[in-house]
Amino acid sequence: MMQDEFENLSEMLNVQFLKNLKFLQDNHKKTFEKVNKLTYEIENNIYEERYALEFKQEGYFDILDLKTNKFLYGFNSYTEAEKRKEIVDFSSKHSLNLLRVDPKDNKLALMTTLGELNPLVNFMNSIIDFKNITFSKIFKFIFIGVGAGIHINEIYKKIDSMNTLIIEPNLEIFRLSMFLLDYSTFEKNNKKLFLSVADDAFQREYVISKFDRHHNYMNYNIKYHLFSLEQEYILQEIIDFFSHNFSLSFSYNATLQVVARTIKIISLKHKFLKKSLLFNNPILKNKKVLIVSAGPSIDERIDWIYENQDKFIIVCVDIILKKLEKNNIVPDIVVSIDPSHLVANFFDTQNKEFLKNSAIIFLTQQHDDVLEKVKDLNIYFSQVLPVSEEPEYYFSVPNVGTFSFAISLFLGANELYLVGSDAAFNQKTGSRYAKDNSRTVMDKLQPSKKDSKGISDEDILEVKGNLKNSVKTNRELYRFKKDYELFIFDYKKTNTREFTAYNLSNGAYIEGLIPLNPKDIDTKKIPKKSFNKSILEKVTITIDNLNLKKDSNLLLAIIQKVKKFQKIDYKTKDEFLQKKLDLMIWILEQKKEMSNATYGKLFLQFIELIDTYINYVLNIEQKKLQDMNTINYLKNYWCEALILLTKRMKAMTDIKD
Repeated sequence: MMQDEFENLSEMLNVQFLKNLKFLQDNHKKTFEKVNKLTYEIENNIYEERYALEFKQEGYFDILDLKTNKFLYGFNSYTEAEKRKEIVDFSSKHSLNLLRVDPKDNKLALMTTLGELNPLVNFMNSIIDFKNITFSKIFKFIFIGVGAGIHINEIYKKIDSMNTLIIEPNLEIFRLSMFLLDYSTFEKNNKKLFLSVADDAFQREYVISKFDRHHNYMNYNIKYHLFSLEQEYILQEIIDFFSHNFSLSFSYNATLQVVARTIKIISLKHKFLKKSLLFNNPILKNKKVLIVSAGPSIDERIDWIYENQDKFIIVCVDIILKKLEKNNIVPDIVVSIDPSHLVANFFDTQNKEFLKNSAIIFLTQQHDDVLEKVKDLNIYFSQVLPVSEEPEYYFSVPNVGTFSFAISLFLGANELYLVGSDAAFNQKTGSRYAKDNSRTVMDKLQPSKKDSKGISDEDILEVKGNLKNSVKTNRELYRFKKDYELFIFDYKKTNTREFTAYNLSNGAYIEGLIPLNPKDIDTKKIPKKSFNKSILEKVTITIDNLNLKKDSNLLLAIIQKVKKFQKIDYKTKDEFLQKKLDLMIWILEQKKEMSNATYGKLFLQFIELIDTYINYVLNIEQKKLQDMNTINYLKNYWCEALILLTKRMKAMTDIKD
C-alpha cells in the first residue's frame, strides 16, 4: 500500500471511530465513558495495549494479540464475514424459541397458566406447519462477540433486525471494532441498539433484561450469532436468563386474583407496611438479624440456632415453622408469600400459643384459609401490586427466602445472618429442604441422559460453594441464588442504606453475601436481643376504603369500544394491525384516568402476552397464515379475550366493603 493510500485509510478509520464515539456519548453513556477512559489511557501511555488492528497486504483487517503474537482471524476477515452471513437466515435455527414447545409433537405446549389463551394455542397448532418455519422479518437479534465488527455489518445488512443486542466482554476489542463498524446504523429508522461492553455478569444480565422488556411482544423468537466458542458462556447466561425470566409465564388469572384479594384485605382493615414510616423508623437497625430459610443446611445449624436464639432477631420463612417449634425456637417475625390454601398447614402448630408473641408479614395475595388460620395472631401486609397509593410502594419477589431478606432490609436491618439459604440440595441425600419442615422434595444427584441441547430444571450444575469449593445444584434451585443476587444488585443501586450480610449456609455461594461458618461467630460477646411484636405498629397503617366507581365506568367504556372494533370487517392484515394499535393507544389513555394503576399494567401485560402469539403467527411465511380467515379468527379471539379480562376487572371494582 502506498503512503498516501495508507494515510487516506487511516483518516477514514479515525473518522469512523470519532463518529462512533459521538454516537456513544449521545446514546450509550456508560459505554462511552469506558471507551473514552481507555482511549485516554492508551494515548497517555497509562495503559499498555493487548490488541492492535492491522491491515494485511491481502486487503483485509485482522486483530493482533500483542501478548501471544497471534491473529484473531488468521485469514481474510471479509471472506469469513460473507460465510457467516450465508449461515444466518430467517428460519428458527440458531435462535431462542421462547414459546414453550411440547417435545412429544414439536407443537406449542398447552399450559395451565395460560388460561383462556389455550384456545388460541390450539388454533395455532392446527394451522402452522412447524417443520417449515421461516419468518418474514427478524425483530430481535443478539450478537455475542464483535471481533473486528465486519461480520456484524454483513449479517445486519441481511437481517435488518428492529432490536439488536451486541455483547462484547473485552473493551479493547470493542474499541478496535469502532474503527470499522458504524454502530449508529443500529438505531436508524426507529430501531434500537442495546450494548453490553466489558460488563460483569450482573451488569450483563441487566442489559439483557432491558433488551427482553423492549418490545417484548416480539419475544417469541430471538436469533443470535456467536463469534467465538470462547464466548459460549455468555450464550449460556442468555439461555439461563430466558429460562428464569420467561415473560410468557405471566399469569393474568393470578394477577386478577391478587388484585381481588388485596381489595378484600384493605376492606377488612388489616395493617399495611408504609414506605415513609419504614424509612423514618428503621426498627431493626443495629440489631443482629438471623434469617432462617428452609434449605438442608438448617439440619446442621439447628442446635446453634437454638442456643443463640436470644441473641438474634429471628426472621423465618413459613415453611420452617414446624421444625422451629419442634426444636423450641420461637421466631420474632414470620414471612409468607405463597397464595396457595396449603400454606394454612404451615401455621398449624401443635402449640396454639407458639406464635402469640411473633409478628407475621404476608404479601397481599394470601388465601382466605390462611387468613382464617392466623386471624387471632399479629398479622401485617406488604402490597404486591399498586392497588392503593397509601402504602407508597408495592413489591414482590419470586421466592419466600428472598422476601424474608428484603423485608428485613425494609425494616432497617443492617447486620444480617442467613441460614438455610442453600440454593442447592443436600449433597448426600438429594433433599432440597431441611428435615421436619412442611415440604419434602428430593432431587437427583446425578445428571440424567438426555438431549444435550435441551434445557430442564433437573439439569445438574456444579457451582461455587459457600463454605465448600463447589456444590451440586440444579437449574430450579440455582434460580434461588439468582433471585437473591438480582435483588441485592438492584437494592444497592436504588438504596442509600448500607448493610452487611453473612451466609452461614452450606450450599451455593451467593454474590453479595459473605461466607461465614457459625463457629467463627463469638456469640458470647453478643448481648441479648430486644424485640417486641408491637414495634411493627410504628411502620404500618390501615388504608381508607377504595373508591372504584370511576374505574368501573371507564372499564365499561372500554368493553363497548372493543365490541365496536370486533364488528368491523378488515380487508388486509395491515389494516387490522393498524386499527388494533389505534384501539390499544386509546385504551392506554383511559387507564391514565383510573385510580388503580394495576389495571393499566394488567392491560399491557395481557396484551403483550396475546400479541406475542399473534405476532408469531403473522410473521411466519406460510400462505394459510396470511389469509383473511386466519386474520378474522385472530381478531375475534383478541377481542373476546380482552372483553373477558375487562369484565373481570370491572367485577372487582364492584366489590363492596
